Amino acid sequence: MYQEFIEIYTAEAEKLLAPAQQFARLSLSNAEKLYALQLEIAQSYVNLGVDQMKALIAVKDRTSLQAFMSSQVEVARNVGEKMIADTQAVAELGSSFNTETQQLARESLNAVLSRAA
Repeated sequence: MYQEFIEIYTAEAEKLLAPAQQFARLSLSNAEKLYALQLEIAQSYVNLGVDQMKALIAVKDRTSLQAFMSSQVEVARNVGEKMIADTQAVAELGSSFNTETQQLARESLNAVLSRAA
């Protein structure tokens, strides 16, 4: 008799905990994606900075200085575009996570309502 009660209780507890476990998995997956994206973005800015330092070190005369200064307009434009793209990538990741958590919440609510009916 007690064994049956424990089995029923365990089965119900698993049903109740399943949405929380799914949310935890979803959160972990999203965090891993976000951290990977952040590392990729940071590495690209580090590489840009190193490239700019190398270009500055290569300046040896007036002509190379003028070429370097002229190239900075293009670098600034590229950095601006990259910042916009990076911001959009992070926002899309957040939007995707939001959509997935809303879907999980709907499914969990429907499951609870169907059990209650």
